[in-house]
Amino acid sequence: MAMPKELFLISFMVLLCESAKVKKFPTYIQKCHQNDVDFENCLLKAIQNVKPHLINGIPEFRLPKMNPLILPEVGIDAGAGFIAKFENVEIYDADKFIIQKFNVKLNENKIKFDLSFPHIRIKARYFIFGKVMFFNLDGSGPADGNISDCRVIATMNGQRYYQQDKQYLKLTEIVIDDIDFGKPNFKFADLFRNNPELTDQTNKILNENMPELLEELRPTLEQTIGNTVLEFISRVFTRFSLEELFPK
Repeated sequence: MAMPKELFLISFMVLLCESAKVKKFPTYIQKCHQNDVDFENCLLKAIQNVKPHLINGIPEFRLPKMNPLILPEVGIDAGAGFIAKFENVEIYDADKFIIQKFNVKLNENKIKFDLSFPHIRIKARYFIFGKVMFFNLDGSGPADGNISDCRVIATMNGQRYYQQDKQYLKLTEIVIDDIDFGKPNFKFADLFRNNPELTDQTNKILNENMPELLEELRPTLEQTIGNTVLEFISRVFTRFSLEELFPK
């Protein structure tokens, strides 16, 4: 008996959808086996192989292109009436990080990493309201900044779960062990509308005191940076099972 045309089309569409779900591991990445004696060094080499591909993104890991890395919005609420919001954030050269340590402790469901950025450029549209030093700010406009020699050391914790008889690692939190904000320099246009001289003077004073300002904002910045890193690395672990990432 011939298959009805409608049933054939439905079956064909289901087959296409299932085929689209097939996960492909990038061929240029060397897999590191869980029982490797030199497991950590293998991971470091694998990350080095990944870096050149980050500029255009890695669809297999659901990672977007990293130069520039686009973030729709980043907010900073430091309390005491100070609020800053950055929209259409463009981060340049984030793919040129230097990885010092990337240790996956499978028996503890932990990932420890130590990475630095020789240079990052950040462009965005900012909105700032509140008191900074002795300035009462209520401005918005383009922001352009450069940061050199930034370093992040952190630990991510997770828990295992099963999906279709495969074991995955869900990263649930990140603990920032240390952040060195390096040497930042920012320019905020239109801090004082129709007063470019005062805007320039304020930018100069802000940059001269930027290390102290960043220390005051450290808890909020650590949370913002940590959540961003956690979200991106989680994409890899939700996409592939532990056995697919690290065969035994």
